[in-house]
Amino acid sequence: MGPLEILWACIIVFFVFFALVRGYAQELGVTTLIFAALFIITQFGEKYVPAILVLIVQRTGSAALSPRTQEHILSIFFSLFFIIVVFASYAGETFTLKGRSKTSGPAALVLNILVGLLNGYLVAGTLWYFQDVYEYPVVDLHLLQLPLSDFAETAANFLPPYVVPPLFWAGMVMLLLLFRVKD
Repeated sequence: MGPLEILWACIIVFFVFFALVRGYAQELGVTTLIFAALFIITQFGEKYVPAILVLIVQRTGSAALSPRTQEHILSIFFSLFFIIVVFASYAGETFTLKGRSKTSGPAALVLNILVGLLNGYLVAGTLWYFQDVYEYPVVDLHLLQLPLSDFAETAANFLPPYVVPPLFWAGMVMLLLLFRVKD
């Protein structure tokens, strides 16, 4: 596999294409659900899921998990939860911001691109965050080689859950929901 930042950039580009096809009103519905997932993960998940994992292992009578195994399980759990939320937000009947879109032409194109960039950054950055915070479990699967490039090391400091506090995600969900019910 190539450098992580290349994969990250490709994911962002895909989300820009999605936004160009679907339009910013539908993409903002996806953004709302991404914000909700980030709030749940950062406010509650990271605090309680590790303790629940230890409790489950103790209750089943299994041997204690090694710290590395716990990192693998937590990375997979949070990544899958997040991917399922993103997938569900795109599948079937989607959550869309209502209202009469008076924006068309170049302004709509710019809005579509900006929302696509935001969603791509949130998705790619959050999945990268799960790798970073749990010490890159994909290295053990030989899907990534460390060390990261200097750019990737710097970029990792700007992943969404690192730079934004959990209550911001909740506030953004409320704001976007207000926009949805406004009309």
